[in-house]
Amino acid sequence: MKPSRAVSLTPHVFVRDVPAALEFYKKAFGAAEVFRNVLPDGTVLFVDLAVGGGRLLISEETPQLNAFSPAALGGSPVMLTLEVEDVDDLARRAIFAGATVEMPVDEMFWGERYGIVRDPFGHRWALCSTRDEISLDDIIRNSPNEV
Repeated sequence: MKPSRAVSLTPHVFVRDVPAALEFYKKAFGAAEVFRNVLPDGTVLFVDLAVGGGRLLISEETPQLNAFSPAALGGSPVMLTLEVEDVDDLARRAIFAGATVEMPVDEMFWGERYGIVRDPFGHRWALCSTRDEISLDDIIRNSPNEV
């Protein structure tokens, strides 16, 4: 049997307030709604968002389907990474839309401008933009904690 190959990877996150999350992701990341699937009882099964060249699925927290938001779990062990041309502008937009800063955007020894924000729904986002092509030797040499 031939192994299947992934065509794409789409993060699927759960929130308690889908309308507020959609508004945040549109304001902060320029997301555009592609498709919405709502159950007969009104529960939002998922909203498919286009974010840059990728996709993000947003669903309503539904404990009976074992779908919990970071608010229910006391946080999330997952971080989503969003790479853009102007990470400083993206960080400003995310903060203006309601994100909190965990790590301010700064130049990193591995060649990116990089920072971390937490959205109002508990999801962590690494925001970055590649600045320089740096070799592994340069990364190791520039690392503050020698690798």
